[in-house]
Amino acid sequence: MLFWKTENKIKPKRDFYSKIKEYYVGLSDNQIPIELLNQIISKVTDEIYPDYTRFSQQYPKSRNADPGFKIDDIEHPSVYFMITDFLNEKGISKAREYSKILFKMNDVEFKKHQDYKDWYETK
Repeated sequence: MLFWKTENKIKPKRDFYSKIKEYYVGLSDNQIPIELLNQIISKVTDEIYPDYTRFSQQYPKSRNADPGFKIDDIEHPSVYFMITDFLNEKGISKAREYSKILFKMNDVEFKKHQDYKDWYETK
């Protein structure tokens, strides 16, 4: 699903935010407080959007190919690391539960995520 370009122009950040919000609100299914969820959505948008605008400026010919932004791009370990750090830095008591919801993980998968994050950050 491509959603960040129209007619070879990058969509405004608010459209980008809207698609990310739609995705995370659907995942959260009202299990994560909306204020916290909005902060997460803003953080993800603020982190990712500049990369796409920069890429589009650096490689203008790629606009014709329109690789576009895919949901897979926010299901990336770096985004998961960012969300995990954000929740922990805020001292959210249910950080683990909220992360599992947003990452679509069970306990075993989340443990692997944490182990990978620890390995990655200390390598």
